[in-house]
Amino acid sequence: MNKAMNWLPLNRLMVVFVFILVAASIQKFILGYYNNYLMFARPFDCLLTHRSMYVLRPELYSDLYKYSPVFAWLMAPFYYMPDWLGVTLWNLLNPVVLILGVWYFLKDEYHADCKRWIALAIIFPEALITAQNMQSNNLIVGMMLLGIYLLRKEKVWLAALLFTLCFYIKFYGVGAAIFFLFYPRKVQFLVAMVVWTVIFALLPATVISFAELGAEYEAWLKIVVDSKLGLLVSVPGILVYWFDMAKTDGNLRIVEAVGITLFLLPFLRFKQWKMPVYQQLMVAYFLLFVIIFNKMAESPTYVLAVVGVAIWWVTAAERNTLDRILLGLVVVFTSLSPTDLFPPFIRDEYMNPYSIKAVPCVLVWLRMQYQLWTIQSFQERGKTGQAVAAEVALK
Repeated sequence: MNKAMNWLPLNRLMVVFVFILVAASIQKFILGYYNNYLMFARPFDCLLTHRSMYVLRPELYSDLYKYSPVFAWLMAPFYYMPDWLGVTLWNLLNPVVLILGVWYFLKDEYHADCKRWIALAIIFPEALITAQNMQSNNLIVGMMLLGIYLLRKEKVWLAALLFTLCFYIKFYGVGAAIFFLFYPRKVQFLVAMVVWTVIFALLPATVISFAELGAEYEAWLKIVVDSKLGLLVSVPGILVYWFDMAKTDGNLRIVEAVGITLFLLPFLRFKQWKMPVYQQLMVAYFLLFVIIFNKMAESPTYVLAVVGVAIWWVTAAERNTLDRILLGLVVVFTSLSPTDLFPPFIRDEYMNPYSIKAVPCVLVWLRMQYQLWTIQSFQERGKTGQAVAAEVALK
């Protein structure tokens, strides 16, 4: 590891990280594959022309817009840019925010730079997949980590601002706000969340009327509720394709309910709330949870899960052979399986149909759950240490 860091120091790694992600997106633009970017940048046209953005607009982009009116308003600067410039800046913004999130989240760690280097190396393949698809997931997970860091530093208004932005881009991003439970100034944070949510909700009214805005929010909610199932690269997909579970809304709701219950149960360990190791593990646990139990999960969303794996790995109190095997499985079968390193027939016949990408992340998530239930608070570890010392003295 020291040799790798000497050959490619952290500052150079970050530059290479950003450069490759931006270059990959420019290549996709040149090849004409940038509809996802158009879906982000052009809905502002609907606000300007007082047309609903929640119907097909083939003259602007292909597919149906599923994001909030607020996101369309926030993307206004990109609407006025030439596409080549907008694509470049959009795909510059995403990895920069992701790197900032990793940088600050690991700021208080022992040997922080080494852990940042390792985390970015683990994350890179998934971040590249997201950049090639011009998705917002690198941006989302970066803001989530920055928000949690700001909670840790008691800067609750800035944290609430980032979580609110996450909410108006992708619903699950705001879920990271649950970690306000671990930190002081809880009431102030909740007030800040309400204030920012209302302020951002009203921003599109600078372009359209309140009546039109209300109709757009209603249409957005309907789109979100009625969205068809994604590729099910997740626990529901494993149950459907491996165990022949019927792909019904009822079954999927049951799976989601089980996942939510399993996620929330470790919060009952109140004595551990103030332990940094427990807090970091819970963040990693959350980042995997929001993807592996998501019925809309697809390959570009997995950067969130892999960021969770990276945090789990670099902040672990200790690692064993099982942990090393699990990390290797994530790197090979989650991050590299969608790439050309795997022959197309393997990807098409085995990896994609059987949600293989999700399996290593599910295994890591189960491993985290075991660790969350067995981790000891400082007080408990003190008692254990005293007990061991007494036994040694008796012998």
